[in-house]
Amino acid sequence: MHKIKFLYAIAFLLTFNSAFALSLSIPKSLIDLAVVKKFPKEKLTVVLDQPSTKFSKERQKIELCGIWTIKVPQRSGDFCIDTQPVWNKSKGDIEISKVNILKLVTADGKELSSTVIHVLNSSLLTMLDGTSVYHVPDMVGKNLESIEVQDNSFKLIF
Repeated sequence: MHKIKFLYAIAFLLTFNSAFALSLSIPKSLIDLAVVKKFPKEKLTVVLDQPSTKFSKERQKIELCGIWTIKVPQRSGDFCIDTQPVWNKSKGDIEISKVNILKLVTADGKELSSTVIHVLNSSLLTMLDGTSVYHVPDMVGKNLESIEVQDNSFKLIF
């Protein structure tokens, strides 16, 4: 009889725990503050600055846009990338990954040379991939199950 009660108690706890997953919403404003602190980013002669984000719940992606500058030859313009947030358990950070370039244009509307396009493509991908956009407080723990992109927040599911 005690074994049956014990099994029912375990079944109830498993049902209860799976029905009520712990989640935490991180507002876009906090994510934006964390992103701004990571800029300007510089690699060799390329500088990325003035980031802004746009969240897409439907695509589960973040669009990150900003300004690029190349020192030699002196050129500048706008960029936009599409990225997906991923969990880095060892750091306790949400990072951007799977970077896809959406837009590379010059400030003056001129066509980019193949050399400039090559430099920007390689720089954007390596400078932005793995950038931390939020550090989950240690008191919350590091057992994150998933990240859901909402229109104005991240929903962290533990």
